Amino acid sequence: MSLEADTNEGLLQTTWPLPTAALADDERDKLRGYDQPGSASDAGWFLSAAEKPSLLRTFSDTPREQGEAGVQAGWAAGDYAGGAFRISYAVRPQDGMHFRFDGTYVAWRYSNWWVSVGLQDRWWGPGWDGSLILSNNARPMPGIGIERASMKPFETRWLSWLGPWHFVTFLNHMENHRPDFNNTLFWGARFTAAPARGLEIGLSRTAEFCGQGHSCGLGTFWDMLIAKSNREINPTVDNNPDQAHLLARKQSAQVMATDVRWHVGSTPFSVYWQQLGEVFDDHNLRPRQTLQLFGLEFASWGTAEGRARTFLEFADTACGSVSFSSTDTPNYGCAYEKDTWRAGYRYYGRVIGDSMDRDGRRITLGGVLIDRQQRSWELRFRHFDLNRGNIAEVGLLPQTVATTHERLWNTELQVSGQVHSLRYSIGAGADYGGPVDSTKRLTGRGFLNLSKNW
Repeated sequence: MSLEADTNEGLLQTTWPLPTAALADDERDKLRGYDQPGSASDAGWFLSAAEKPSLLRTFSDTPREQGEAGVQAGWAAGDYAGGAFRISYAVRPQDGMHFRFDGTYVAWRYSNWWVSVGLQDRWWGPGWDGSLILSNNARPMPGIGIERASMKPFETRWLSWLGPWHFVTFLNHMENHRPDFNNTLFWGARFTAAPARGLEIGLSRTAEFCGQGHSCGLGTFWDMLIAKSNREINPTVDNNPDQAHLLARKQSAQVMATDVRWHVGSTPFSVYWQQLGEVFDDHNLRPRQTLQLFGLEFASWGTAEGRARTFLEFADTACGSVSFSSTDTPNYGCAYEKDTWRAGYRYYGRVIGDSMDRDGRRITLGGVLIDRQQRSWELRFRHFDLNRGNIAEVGLLPQTVATTHERLWNTELQVSGQVHSLRYSIGAGADYGGPVDSTKRLTGRGFLNLSKNW
């Protein structure tokens, strides 16, 4: 997560956008223009250009396309309303959509709750390099969201032990024209709490449901909430083997994630973990066929007259490859693929979770430094083992990063800062490797982001 999240010790840090009502005024101002409910960027222009934009995105704001330019304007009425309008034109977009409104939203505050409508990037989990359940890899979907504005603990003694807590839920609309079912809905909910100093626990769920040819009403939504619709429900197939040629269909495609981040006492160390279950239902709510992410952070204040943080992170997106359950076995071709929604856990050709897509493994050594001029320096060294099952296509879409088994060594450097009213972010990276049975190759890339207020 970003260093800005560490400026307030009581702030829950693993959910983006941050709940700004818990921030001091000066810290809230720093986050304007970053999809924060109740905040808004000043009017201005922005542009980005990239040579071979990376398909392996991180929490950093790197370009998805070769080029993009646009204008933005925002407004904020204290802590009770706000929004932003952004329109851009993308050059050679992967999804074929040139004109975009990503980052456009309006938000209203009622008591301690924000209600927002628009297209907002989200990131759920403690990872720096990826989130197994919801990341910024795919473009934001249009939808409506509700989230708690502050993180005040419950006042009742029965729940006050949870400490500061936060809740967010949304209902989004996926593509109008999907390879499986048009007009599918995407729902998500996340609850985080800090029952002890330095400890944060998160629970998240998302689901694809409704869409062309599916029932879609309050009953459907309720069955999805209780996970009843996540199991096969065709009784003809279940009870009559002679009718096995009739495909049983689930009425939703759901995943569930648990994450923990613990700052170890008065030490500079933090450890974190995230687990995503690809299989669970109302018969057995224990997630199975799990994906795993582990990390270790080391924080240093005053290094090089700035703020520095290093981290070591491991992630595996093959079902059951790393698991605490004795019933799980490695299952390639499982993660982010759905038996009913056969376009998978994807939006406009990008995975909604970890950017590696299914069957990947990543080890990252990284660091972030904020210097005296408030420039941010990020450096990462990563090793990828992509598409270990060597399966190009499971459902209707191919693996979005590697259609064959590939191994890569990767390094990335990024510098972000501001000169007067001009904000900039410049980065460069290199990959060495390729398909396991082919000659290794070295590939470079670079990008530039610029924005300026009028």
